[in-house]
Amino acid sequence: MRPDLLHLSPEALTQLTNAGLVRRAVREREAGYVPDLTLEADATLLAAFPDGVVVRWPAGKPPAQAHCSCPATGICRHRLIAALQFRAEAGAARLASASEPVTPPVSPGATTNAALAALLAPAVLARAEKERDAGLTVLVRRRAAGEPCDTARLPAATVRFWAGSAIEAARCDCIQQAACAHVALGVWAFRLADVASPTAASVEVRLGAPATAVRLDPTVYLDYLGALLQHGAVAGMAGSAQALSLARAAATDAGAEWIVATLAVLEDWSAAWAARSVRYAAEAGVDAITELFLRLKLGAAPGRARAVLGIGLPHEVALDRLRLFCLGARTERDGDGRRTRLVLADPDTGTLMALVHDWRVPPPADAAVAAGPEEAARREARQRASERVAPGVKLESLISRQLLSRQARRFADGRIALARAHHSQNSLLPQSGDWEGLTRPLRTTRVADLMRERSRHPLVMARQAAGAFVVFSPARIANAFFDPHAQTVQCTALDAAGAELLITRSHAAEARRALEKLAGALSGLHGSCRHIAGRLSWQGKLPALEPWSLVCDQVISLDDTGAASGDADALTALPLGRASAADDDPLLATLLAVRALLAMLLHHGIRALPPSWPADSQAAVARLRQIGWPALADALAALNEAVREPQAGRLSREFSTLAILRQLHEDALVQAEAPERDRCDASHGARENPADLALD
Repeated sequence: MRPDLLHLSPEALTQLTNAGLVRRAVREREAGYVPDLTLEADATLLAAFPDGVVVRWPAGKPPAQAHCSCPATGICRHRLIAALQFRAEAGAARLASASEPVTPPVSPGATTNAALAALLAPAVLARAEKERDAGLTVLVRRRAAGEPCDTARLPAATVRFWAGSAIEAARCDCIQQAACAHVALGVWAFRLADVASPTAASVEVRLGAPATAVRLDPTVYLDYLGALLQHGAVAGMAGSAQALSLARAAATDAGAEWIVATLAVLEDWSAAWAARSVRYAAEAGVDAITELFLRLKLGAAPGRARAVLGIGLPHEVALDRLRLFCLGARTERDGDGRRTRLVLADPDTGTLMALVHDWRVPPPADAAVAAGPEEAARREARQRASERVAPGVKLESLISRQLLSRQARRFADGRIALARAHHSQNSLLPQSGDWEGLTRPLRTTRVADLMRERSRHPLVMARQAAGAFVVFSPARIANAFFDPHAQTVQCTALDAAGAELLITRSHAAEARRALEKLAGALSGLHGSCRHIAGRLSWQGKLPALEPWSLVCDQVISLDDTGAASGDADALTALPLGRASAADDDPLLATLLAVRALLAMLLHHGIRALPPSWPADSQAAVARLRQIGWPALADALAALNEAVREPQAGRLSREFSTLAILRQLHEDALVQAEAPERDRCDASHGARENPADLALD
């Protein structure tokens, strides 16, 4: 009679309160402080404690709206004990009646309007109706999609319907947590999905106003690209500053969150060269330009403006209580500056977040300079050990633990900012590496799932600061070796079907012990490797994972500076081999060569273009025709002509068309291996007519 209480495990209760209060409730219940439970005719739960405290929990109400006779304000331990005891007695009753079938919860779409009105305050329901009428797209994911329960992913929040149509058990990751406007929007989305696609595991539905095609005028963005190509990154930011300002203003006025973010990436890219930063890479500018114009093209399709352009997305959302697992970290070095990116997962909503923390290593004293690199490494390790990302949260501790946070803010691209007002807003708990509870899209056990996701290009989805970060649980590890020339440890992770995922990590100065720790984990020094978390990329048709952390008997972070005993011996014990690289595939190598030509043009500009560029470009055109890619060859030949005879707007138009077409060819290398039905579902691919990509 009370399915809304059955999901309230200690972990779920921790989401609603704090770990200390839940631990106290569990401890007191185990010590015998147990209430007598009674369910009244209207399903109200009465919990009478031995000391006279009474909890009255009406049906259809979240924990915060239950009443307790104790003097505590907010959620107290009595309500937690009542929930835990009800869950335990219900489980015992189910075991005693083995003949009783266990039925899954009813779909949230079966929730009546009366139930919504009973749960939500009138002002909250009115706000939900206003958001619905304005129009928004919701991704509905059922249990068959790998979710632990029916889930609605909205632009601003994720709602988990733990008890189906018993919406008082629904949990949202917004600041209200429960009984919020997002719950109503999720119910309405499930209603539409239950009618249109009752058996689909995952489906997008549109609430309210029909989707209309949104087309941003590409002229202002072509003008910005033209300024970049005219002067190049080597000339500094002055030559393109005005064009960039106009492009950013146009995107801001349209509310295109992802276009604004992409322009910010390009601005940082130009600034990195001006500062002679090690973070600068000319190819990164080509990738950002490709993203900019591909989003402009794809965002013009009806119903794609939110996902592709980010139109209508809130810039930031206030969150209340979060329990986040740190899945890995990676630190970049730039002189004395450091930037550590931590990838965090909310297991309750299946959401990835990224925490970016900038810090500096203090300049060394004269004696430290004379001591050499070993002393510099120790000095950096000391600074890292004392670095705090928020009050009470040290960087080094967060990497290997889980975080309980209150009043954090999540930005549209998944970045998170922790509250910094008081120590009590953030606390750390141990992490055992129990990642089996993480489900898709956070964790996968099949390489086929990665192939299927790749068939939908990331540029047709929301921008994610964590990038293509996944947790892979291999069936076994094979062929681990060390390449001394490339300073790379590489192995093959296989799933239960024998499909292969390439695991590869190269040496980096900021993580001096990473290869030793990886070798120790792969060799079984710390137990069998159960999970590998890292950034996913593609070497042609083969998925490749750069590991950031692994779970064996414990969580092993490859980013910290320490190494466990025996890891160095494990590295020397690995057999030697030659690491495979992206340029081993001749088709992909040709595409990388075209990317390098575009990068050289974008870096130098036509005013300072090296004399060898035209000849190299003509040779690439010949190779493309020989391979059998005439459309790409024609696009590169058109760019060559535009470089020889620059005309207003033509150079930027040919550059953007070639950049898009090159990306589509690279995507097609992977999509050719995807199942036919997945290729048909892809939002774009090599099947598109290249002539349609011109941004007229």
